[in-house]
Amino acid sequence: MLTVILADDDYLVKEILCDTIPWSELGMKVIGLAENGQEALELCMEKQPDILVTDIKMPFYNGLEVANQLMESGMRTKTVLISGVQDFNYARIALNVQAAGYILKPIQLKEVVAVLKKVRDAIEMEFQREQVLKRLERQLEENMALMRDKFLNQLIMEPIGSSEELQERLDYFRLPLQSGQDMAVAVAEIDEYDLKVKKKGVERIHFFNFSIKNLIEQVLNNYQAGICFTTARENEFVIILSGEYCNEVRMAQIFESIEQLLLDFDGITLSIGVGHSVGMEAASLSYNRACNAIGYKFYTGNGSVIHINDITDSSIMGKMNDLKLGELQKLLLDEIKTGNKPRAKQALEQYCVLLAQATQLSQDYIRGLFLELIITAYREICETEGESPEVAASYTTCMESVMRVETLTDIKNHVSAMLLCIADYYGAKYNKKHHVLVERIKNYVNQSYMDNISLADIANEIYMSPSYLCAVFKRETGETINEYIIETKMSSAKKLLKNTKMKVLEIAEHLGYENAHYFSYSFKKYTGETPQQYRNRLPS
Repeated sequence: MLTVILADDDYLVKEILCDTIPWSELGMKVIGLAENGQEALELCMEKQPDILVTDIKMPFYNGLEVANQLMESGMRTKTVLISGVQDFNYARIALNVQAAGYILKPIQLKEVVAVLKKVRDAIEMEFQREQVLKRLERQLEENMALMRDKFLNQLIMEPIGSSEELQERLDYFRLPLQSGQDMAVAVAEIDEYDLKVKKKGVERIHFFNFSIKNLIEQVLNNYQAGICFTTARENEFVIILSGEYCNEVRMAQIFESIEQLLLDFDGITLSIGVGHSVGMEAASLSYNRACNAIGYKFYTGNGSVIHINDITDSSIMGKMNDLKLGELQKLLLDEIKTGNKPRAKQALEQYCVLLAQATQLSQDYIRGLFLELIITAYREICETEGESPEVAASYTTCMESVMRVETLTDIKNHVSAMLLCIADYYGAKYNKKHHVLVERIKNYVNQSYMDNISLADIANEIYMSPSYLCAVFKRETGETINEYIIETKMSSAKKLLKNTKMKVLEIAEHLGYENAHYFSYSFKKYTGETPQQYRNRLPS
């Protein structure tokens, strides 16, 4: 039940309010009476009421001064002001002190009840909003570990924006890393994993993964050396070491402590592959090298710590290049099929840089790799989209050029033209599809905006996820779906204000707004003036 304090130097007013207002029906209870401003302020400070109903003109402090002091003290008490005069200045000041209601004398019972209901509804709305925000904050905190691991997985797979953006995300997830620091990635695996874990069921797998990750984190936290997380790959624990612990001597100290802790825990041993020390922005490079290093456990045995520097020679580098070339080729073909020309160009550039470094490969072998690449791309578009004369012509020219030109740069230029031609084809297809989708969204909004539709309603109507609809609509139109809904509502509101004699309340209800106040607020935010101001400005 909401608590109320009444303040007025007129005894009859307090008595009328106490006796005639149906406080219980309103869900309220009067817990104090004050006959001057000072007493009202002291009572509010002591009892912390939900509502203060106060006359403006009172001894010591007037009602406006009491309301102002309550506001400045941070109290949540809602103030309802009573005035014996209809003065615009009082109303203006009431707005300044964020009064929740304004009642004129002589007091009318219906008016007071209406104002109190409005205040009650506002308090309940605030409470509900706070509960929702607290629940969302709690859910966000509960899912922080999952979001953190998702970000770290992204960090070791691909670059993440600028140094400033990277640092902002490191700070958000409270990670003990700095974007400007050197770091090294290590990849750890449980030795004899199938024997110790996998064959003993899902529960055992989750138990071991959870336990080992936490034990590794315990050591890292003790040394303040870095962080540990898991990936989608089974039996893979990624360790990021930063600062002084990128040094191999300091790493060895960390790994020995981890090894001892796991042996004491359950006789577990790990093998660890370590990548190069790099800047935080190049974490993916260090991770790839660590994955390559862990593969040499086959030769060194269980419980090994293999640093990439220990195994890199010309023959090994050739094998590593072959592995990376295969990954880049797959990435390149994927980007082409999504019609993403910038990312396709970037992947092709990386592919060519790697080939330029692979001096052990013959020219004929490199030409063969490019032929394989363009044949695969051409075959896939023919199988999925059918033959295109434009793509076919580009393919024929490219095949001839790869065998004719003399430098890697020339080969790259011809292959790039052919692959980007295919990417254009896919891009045009997706653009057409997206144009149709945007029109469907707009048509639905234009037909249903009066029903107070939501993004979920649109998604259900079109049978696509809200996130996908938002991304496509924003990319194609430059505005969000919610912005388009508001624009549509406001456009209709302008027409109704101009061409009809409907009241603002009627227009608000027609457009699906719950109340005229929120409609007026939205209209002013959109146009810079209230509905009535807009209507008054129109020519007669």
